[in-house]
Amino acid sequence: MGDFLDAVHYRALQNATDEVNSEIAEAMKDPDPASRRRRLDALHAPWRIAEAVYGRFNDPFFEFYDIEGALNTNWVRGLHPGRITSYSTLDWVYSDAHFPLDPRRIVLSFQASTVKAYGVYFGTDKLLHFHHLGMMYYACLLKGRELGLSEEEALARVRAQYLEGPVSEWALLGVAVTGIHSNADLVANYTGMRFYQNLTEPVRLKGQVYPPLLVIRNEFYRLNRQVRPESGWFGRFVSDHWNEALNPNLYDISIRARMGGILRQRADRIVKFYTTVDHRPADPAWFERYAAELTTYYGEDYGHAGDKDQMITIANTCWPEYARRRSADSTAFARSAAKP
Repeated sequence: MGDFLDAVHYRALQNATDEVNSEIAEAMKDPDPASRRRRLDALHAPWRIAEAVYGRFNDPFFEFYDIEGALNTNWVRGLHPGRITSYSTLDWVYSDAHFPLDPRRIVLSFQASTVKAYGVYFGTDKLLHFHHLGMMYYACLLKGRELGLSEEEALARVRAQYLEGPVSEWALLGVAVTGIHSNADLVANYTGMRFYQNLTEPVRLKGQVYPPLLVIRNEFYRLNRQVRPESGWFGRFVSDHWNEALNPNLYDISIRARMGGILRQRADRIVKFYTTVDHRPADPAWFERYAAELTTYYGEDYGHAGDKDQMITIANTCWPEYARRRSADSTAFARSAAKP
């Protein structure tokens, strides 16, 4: 669905530039040079264009249905004949994660379909995190800059507010309402922030610096040359970090054992999918190393939580013999290290 996401976000940027450019055209008519300059400077401020882009997306609840509906239209399916544009199932992995009377089951009744874009499998909920939490991160970052903080201090301010606060994976966005701390959600938030930054400034993505998505020419915004439909430009924001199987969740104690049991029951299906369909190595050590690699965003701290002993991973759950061997090796090493 890469071309689809290219087109959706291209249109969002184009419509936003049209909106702000119309305001710029009005400001240009101001006969007072000082007043005109003030108005133009306000319209050129990064927040104004980010706000316009953000306004192209619906509120989170309804955007969820917008995305799910759009991916299953005849138009989208017609672009990919014979292919699955999004996947959902009654046998969803979270359907039985909680006990029957647990109220958290209500939240998880809203199933996010799985899609594939730019070679990455991820849930459609990641786009909500990207658009909405990404904007919240960005607003916090800009506020930190306004307060005179350095870039690293401003980023630390973002982490402090959204990794530990009430609107975080530990609270209202995760553990408190679902029992799930999604590291993949955190990366979607983080890259969403980078998206809004990238509207007007260069940013580092996947270890590479990319130029702004928009430029100003003769006072008006223009899309930069790399922002074109079907060019794959949006793919720079999407990575395997968004995949909750490869970048696994941390489950609270109330559902951890239950989730482990569910995933062990599906181990053969999971391994078959990722090794024969997604062409990953049929090697549990590779999955263990890759999960460790995804704990940072190409070396940048996005707030990953949980160590390998706490996580339910493909390596330690879908290859039980490998997990037992690793556990035995760790025990033997600990005993030998304890000897005088």
